[in-house]
Amino acid sequence: MFISSKRSVYLPLRRTFINHSITFHKHFQNMSKKLFFLPVLILGAFLVFTSTSCGDKCDFDQKDFVGSYVVTEDCSASPAASYPVVITANGETDVKITNVWGLFGNAVNASIDCETITIARQEPDSDKFFVEGSGTIEKSGGNITINITYTVTDETDAANILTDNCSSTVYAKQ
Repeated sequence: MFISSKRSVYLPLRRTFINHSITFHKHFQNMSKKLFFLPVLILGAFLVFTSTSCGDKCDFDQKDFVGSYVVTEDCSASPAASYPVVITANGETDVKITNVWGLFGNAVNASIDCETITIARQEPDSDKFFVEGSGTIEKSGGNITINITYTVTDETDAANILTDNCSSTVYAKQ
């Protein structure tokens, strides 16, 4: 009877141990699957954010903008014109453009970001004539052109503000 009682005590313990072992193994498998997917999810998120934050590859930098240009433009309030312009570097990402609109005596400051050039609103000659606009640079067969749309505002008479919209301005690099 001693042996049978021993069996009766150990047999339920063994079944309990086996059941706990199987349950532990299933939980461990589920946990290892979850732990496997966590790094995959983090890696996927990292790749998505780094690929979108870099954007398109930029083919232009400041040196592409710098140089002498011949400008042709047709504006809304002034006659069609052609005149020279010089773009020089100003810091690491900015440029200065001389002779904008064919009339500004002082250089106009502009910032560049890849192929985009932006002229923030400014008064180059301190004479109540303001300029602002933006454009893009293009390369074609070794030729560089900048297409800019800008507005010159004459604010010398606050009651009668005049605007000249220049939407067909092409800078052809020489």
